[in-house]
Amino acid sequence: MIFQDICYDAIAMSDASVPRVLIVDDERQVREMLELNLELRGFTVRMAADGAEALALAREWQPDVIVLDVMLPKIDGLSLLPALRKITEAPIVMLSARGEIEDRIRGLVRGADDYISKPFEMAELIARLGSALRRPRLARRSLLTCGDLTLDLAEHSVMRGKRRLELTALEFKLLATLLRSPNRVFTRDELFAAIWGDERDAEFGSVGRTISYLRSKVDRGFDPPLIHTIRGVGYTVRA
Repeated sequence: MIFQDICYDAIAMSDASVPRVLIVDDERQVREMLELNLELRGFTVRMAADGAEALALAREWQPDVIVLDVMLPKIDGLSLLPALRKITEAPIVMLSARGEIEDRIRGLVRGADDYISKPFEMAELIARLGSALRRPRLARRSLLTCGDLTLDLAEHSVMRGKRRLELTALEFKLLATLLRSPNRVFTRDELFAAIWGDERDAEFGSVGRTISYLRSKVDRGFDPPLIHTIRGVGYTVRA
């Protein structure tokens, strides 16, 4: 059993419009069961079986919330998250049969809003979707900012004041992760799992080195510095 359905009252949505939910799961039985239960509770549902289909639907249909399974063919849900975040700010609730803390950390750091482990009760999923939908969101958050620093996810560009910064792919990814949650202190473990977790040859020291390279480009010659080291804890960005 993927989840257990129980009787409960449907959640009253504050918005008069019907919430649109995109289900991304490679198991047809799971997709159909979720579709049936969510439509009975007032959602409009579209479904995708893999990452490519999910990206196309997210771009064209602009769902209000996304239910994303971690275990997908070709590209897994954790790897799909950054691509989804470039085209939508819809809340993303991750589903996973695996309960490892590293998976949860990587998912949340990469842009997920919530995480629920299989098996789960449908009432819990509905409650989490309702909570996610009540949070204020922009239709699409292409620009991430801190002080006079602006990162454009759509154009893959970074500006500090009027100067364009040339970053490597890793530096851009790391900066975007920090800018998604300014003032939050990320530990080295969180950043390593989010940026290098899928690379077998990656070294833990890559975090400190990349932060150093990034700081030399983002902060050198500018005032005030935006990238801060919290000794014994990790790193954060703040103006």
